[in-house]
Amino acid sequence: MLADEYRLSIASLDYSVSAADAARLDGGAWGDAVIGQPRALEALSIGTAIRAKGYNIFVTGAPGTGRRTAVMHTLSAYTPKKLALRDVAYVYGFKTPLAPLALYFKAGESKAFKKDVHAFVENVKKLVALHAESGEAKKRKEELETAWESTENSRLAAFEAALATDGFRVVQLQGDDGQTSTDILPLKDGEPVPFEEYQAAAEAGTVPAPEFASLRARYFAHMDEMRLLFVELRRGRSDLEQQVETLRTQALQPLVHAESDILASRYDDEKTHDWVRALERDVVARLYLFQPSQTERRQKAPLARYGVNVLSDRGEATKPPVIFEANPSYANLFGTLEHGPEGQGEGRSAYLKIRPGSIIKAAGGFLVMQAEDLVADEEAWTAVKRVLRSGRMEIQPQTGPMGQMVAIKPEPLELDIKLVLIGGEMTYDALYSADPDFQKLFKICAEFDSTMPRNDAALREYVSFARKITLEEGLLEPSAGGMAAIAEYGIRLSGYRDRLSTRFSKIADLIREADYRASLAGKETLDADDIIEAERVRNWLSDLPEEKITDMIVSGEIILEAEGTRVGRVNGLAVHDRGYYAFGLPAVISAQVSPGESGVINIEGESGLSGEIYDKAVMIVEGFVRSRYARSIPLAVSASICFEQSYSAIEGDSASSTAVYALLSAISGLPLRQDIAVTGSMNQMGQIQPVGGVAEKVEGFFRICKRAGITGTQGVMIPRQNIINLTLSKEIQDAVRAGTFSIYAVSTIDEGIAVLADRAPGVMDAKGHFPKGSFNGLVADELLHMAETIKEYRE
Repeated sequence: MLADEYRLSIASLDYSVSAADAARLDGGAWGDAVIGQPRALEALSIGTAIRAKGYNIFVTGAPGTGRRTAVMHTLSAYTPKKLALRDVAYVYGFKTPLAPLALYFKAGESKAFKKDVHAFVENVKKLVALHAESGEAKKRKEELETAWESTENSRLAAFEAALATDGFRVVQLQGDDGQTSTDILPLKDGEPVPFEEYQAAAEAGTVPAPEFASLRARYFAHMDEMRLLFVELRRGRSDLEQQVETLRTQALQPLVHAESDILASRYDDEKTHDWVRALERDVVARLYLFQPSQTERRQKAPLARYGVNVLSDRGEATKPPVIFEANPSYANLFGTLEHGPEGQGEGRSAYLKIRPGSIIKAAGGFLVMQAEDLVADEEAWTAVKRVLRSGRMEIQPQTGPMGQMVAIKPEPLELDIKLVLIGGEMTYDALYSADPDFQKLFKICAEFDSTMPRNDAALREYVSFARKITLEEGLLEPSAGGMAAIAEYGIRLSGYRDRLSTRFSKIADLIREADYRASLAGKETLDADDIIEAERVRNWLSDLPEEKITDMIVSGEIILEAEGTRVGRVNGLAVHDRGYYAFGLPAVISAQVSPGESGVINIEGESGLSGEIYDKAVMIVEGFVRSRYARSIPLAVSASICFEQSYSAIEGDSASSTAVYALLSAISGLPLRQDIAVTGSMNQMGQIQPVGGVAEKVEGFFRICKRAGITGTQGVMIPRQNIINLTLSKEIQDAVRAGTFSIYAVSTIDEGIAVLADRAPGVMDAKGHFPKGSFNGLVADELLHMAETIKEYRE
């Protein structure tokens, strides 16, 4: 048979890893190494080393390829030539109480500054207490108090004497509520008489009205004098307290200044010096707050204004910080302002309740996040870009149900941070295309490959990785054969016989599931059978839809023949991808022709069930037929191509070669083999192009044949470029070895014709004619006949 020339040998399908190789490569150390990603690691190295603005990193690649592990390993291992970390703290703004100030320190100095400020406050307390207890201070205070009390007593005595002369006296009255009050009463026979008695006597006529009116006028005049006197006395008492405070200030100011000088001398930042001077002035102006009677009033915290809120302390850091933020909400990234029970009354100490977010924690280092999580929060994403552009960050109070509890606005922080986002390729492409800021801010893209070359080094890493997983998780150790089976699974997962998958999360899952099955069987090691069985069960758990469709084909509900020959129909192959599981199934592609001028009609396209790529593929089919067979005659054919019993959208061009075979068979009337399923794209020159999902397609058709009954002639025809993708199961390899199932690889439409029709395709001669009786010759003859038929019909 002509097909034998294109049949693949078992040697061309073999991708096995021997137990001997697995044993030879055993013993490597996995450690924390990242393998198979040289391009991504180089990008990470560049991004971490360049601290210039815009050199943030976006990491892309398939999930499970170790993106996060590689990122955290690379960033944690990075050691700059010079570690330039600094601490940051918020302090009270004496001139702007609702705008706390940010101070910056060398790494580790912020906590020392906080302790120094606390010591400063405690020292001032001691100075105030010592001054209050000093003999000189007491003496001066007593002198001032004695002088004032003398003045106060003399003025009160003079006032009382004037009252007595006018027939009045100052008395203390007690009300019904127990409160006492000062009043002036007239005297009668030397004794004070309530003013109401005089008023009653005047009303009774026992006291002349002019006399009562005079008494009343003098009473109110004296009351005014008394009120004025008390005001002056209170003012004098206030002046006395001010004099005492001035004496205390004059005595303590040099001492407080000396303490502030000591504090400022320990730090070389000019802004810190300015704040210490402002602290000194505020303390000197409020020495009364440091008296024991004031400092013991904890509820109002009078000295809270003299605290230091340390947001970052790098004292023990030996490398730049690396922070992974799993929940990048606005509050988690930028920090919060905690609300206390005092609510709006706590504005004086609100700066002490500022809590840092991940950005502050990662300042001077790296902040790692999932891109999709960050972009989903538009407010957080916009604010993060603002930080990357400006190098400044604001902590804003969060709005609660009652509005902002404390209306403070902390000074923006100046910080240097490098952002590393981990996301999918679609996310990166969408952001790069739609967001101009993204292009400027993320100049480094680290792309993780899902495969790596298959060589001894890579296989050694596979063996080491398997050992690491089993050791860390207490699983059964794989034997040499088990190790080989694990590596073969990695080859199948990659989709290339000469490559290995880097999706180590799936490799680890397979080992865990194999351990489960081996433990059930009471085994002490994982062998190849355990690995193969674990893979089989994993596929079986996901292949229910495939099983149902197979049942419909075997029962005849879906019409498909896997033996014999037919005109105008070929078994094509398609892949159904569920995301977590993909499987291949055959589909009948048929063609019908007649004389006409409609060309090739795409039935799926006419019914709205084909995608743009499939529409293009049908146009290529018509272009091929026209260029090969109708160069000197018009293409006078009306043909229709259809995916039989297909009720969902068709997309892709992997069935374009299959459509050509069906069309040419329908034109020529020559039957094609139904026991060979076909996949492959094509171009207008008749060359077969590679397609995806080849292994799934081959295995899918094999399962159909197995269910329907193996005849020994069945097989699949694929593009020759896809031989490298044939990572087939052991069962199919055994069938090929036994000669009960075949795989054919072709490079052109003519080679495919030879396989399917078992007839020489025929090569066009210099005059543009094909050999008589050849497949192409019969197609050309029939097309000529159709053209003549149309011509005769028109005449």
